[in-house]
Amino acid sequence: MVLLCILAMGCEGVVGDTPIRPGEGDDLPEGVVLPAPHTRASRLTHAQWERTVQDLFGLDGPTGLSGSFRTDSLPGSSTFDNPGGDLVVDQVLWPSYQSAAADVADMATNDPAILGRIAPDTGNPETFIRDFGMLAHRRPLTDDEVTEYVNVFETAAGLYGPLDERTSGVRLVLEAMLQSPHFLYRVEQSAERDGRLIPLDGYEIASRLSYALWNSMPDEELFAAAAAGMLSDPEAVATQARRMLDDPRAHDVVVDFHRQLFDVESYAAISPSEMDFPDADPNLGQYAMREHDLFVEEIVFGRDGDYRELLTSSDTFVNEELARIYEVSGTFSADEFELVSLDETRRRGVFTQVGFLAANATSRLPDPIHRGVFIAERIACVHIESPPDDTPAPAPEPGLTNRGTIELHTEQPGSVCAGCHAQIINPFGWPFENFDAIGMWQTIDNDQPIDPTGSPPIDGVPTPVENAAQLADVLSDSTYAHECYVRHWIEYALGRPAEPEDQALVADLGLRSRDGELSVKELLVQLVSSRAFLTRSTEEVSGP
Repeated sequence: MVLLCILAMGCEGVVGDTPIRPGEGDDLPEGVVLPAPHTRASRLTHAQWERTVQDLFGLDGPTGLSGSFRTDSLPGSSTFDNPGGDLVVDQVLWPSYQSAAADVADMATNDPAILGRIAPDTGNPETFIRDFGMLAHRRPLTDDEVTEYVNVFETAAGLYGPLDERTSGVRLVLEAMLQSPHFLYRVEQSAERDGRLIPLDGYEIASRLSYALWNSMPDEELFAAAAAGMLSDPEAVATQARRMLDDPRAHDVVVDFHRQLFDVESYAAISPSEMDFPDADPNLGQYAMREHDLFVEEIVFGRDGDYRELLTSSDTFVNEELARIYEVSGTFSADEFELVSLDETRRRGVFTQVGFLAANATSRLPDPIHRGVFIAERIACVHIESPPDDTPAPAPEPGLTNRGTIELHTEQPGSVCAGCHAQIINPFGWPFENFDAIGMWQTIDNDQPIDPTGSPPIDGVPTPVENAAQLADVLSDSTYAHECYVRHWIEYALGRPAEPEDQALVADLGLRSRDGELSVKELLVQLVSSRAFLTRSTEEVSGP
């Protein structure tokens, strides 16, 4: 019991029952959107490196070379894998970049179609260097950079055996450009101040846009808009963003965002007890991941839906195994997923789907603590410190339901557990008690009726809910939940935590999202055309 109580000792982000909202109490102009301090040089993630190389060379698919890159070490506070200022090039990663650059250059110069596309023979290497260099650096090269690359080109003769002098020059320049900090990092060089901010130039905005919405470099139209000076106009940026969101690359980014936000990778570890669930398919976790991805894409792109629908839609995709768990009648196969409507009195939104429920359960029982912590932290933005790694799950108590066991161990009056568990964690977890360890509906536990009621703090006020479906509806009406969602998008799109400077933008977009004015796509449009996105702070945050 003492170990279990440790979980409660780390509750943060609450004053009484009211969550502290970032920005409150800071000396900032009310309602004014300002950029938060951040690094001027954000390193590409491995996925961004892969996608950029694919688009830069016009390849049909990824090279797969990033698979040899060492895994990035991320700060514990990061929900996403792209905190640009925390991503470094160290002595382990650097040789991998060098090797990958050599492999890509070798591939490109030994494929006549690629070589002809990226380096048409004009008789003047400077033309190739300026044209390809603009794409690789994601901005026009300076004259000094062109001179340096010309010198590299001219030293390549004889370095690559049978390759002719010109092709050798192209290959060496390609290797050099792919190892340049201006390729591996998104470097923002603008320095002219305008009060408390620095406006970005068109090429820097183009890169911010493309990596936020595509995880890749700008395309020809975006480069043209940057060259024409159009991206200094927020409306022009919004127009570009709407165009970009129709591209399949944006679908991948939106799915990736929700995969990381909802910790979908954890679904792969779903492993129900064979004794308790002998009919469970060993591929259940993979099926749940596929269901999640299809659900997000359907809501966001198929229906131009909003965050409310992600939280409350009773539609989802099932195959044979998921249909069995959801008790959906019909004929289904193992490999094909079909759109179905579930019982909306039981299931509404992503948190009543198998993936979330089974990933946040033991192999045998529902886990209201982890379910509750997840909702509190990821959906309500209430931070709760993790318990020690060796904290055991509470053992079932004879004669008690699962809820009764958890209450016994975490809600003893006067204990250090009770404050956090009784007021925050457990109330968010109880509504999911109707779902067993694989997410199947249940009404009886240990021969007793299940009690799924709770009063989680919604917008700082304990709010009674009868079950998970009602909790989904209440969260969809919550100002704090929508603001929390916006903060996550800021963190993902800008590669940094949401800061006090973001509160005006968070409040505006959160309110409009709550009121049904912004689809997920339009929320992104408003975010990337905001001052917080189109400028940088005069204060720079250095990397690790």
